[in-house]
Amino acid sequence: MINYHTVVELADQLPLADKARLIEHLGAALRHNLEVEAYQRMSWHEFIEQTAGILADDPIERPPQPPVEEREPLE
Repeated sequence: MINYHTVVELADQLPLADKARLIEHLGAALRHNLEVEAYQRMSWHEFIEQTAGILADDPIERPPQPPVEEREPLE
């Protein structure tokens, strides 16, 4: 496994543009990890309260159903 000091040494060798991209990547990854951890720590009813209505602007719609196929009656 790569340790922190090795990563720092490698990052110091990057050009400025790549360092900026690395910072953006690490920031996004850290935000994602913190959000996941926060959701894992909350109770189920807190989760429902925070996510209820999340699809209000993009509701799930059921497409039209095909006609029912006529079959022989059961005896």
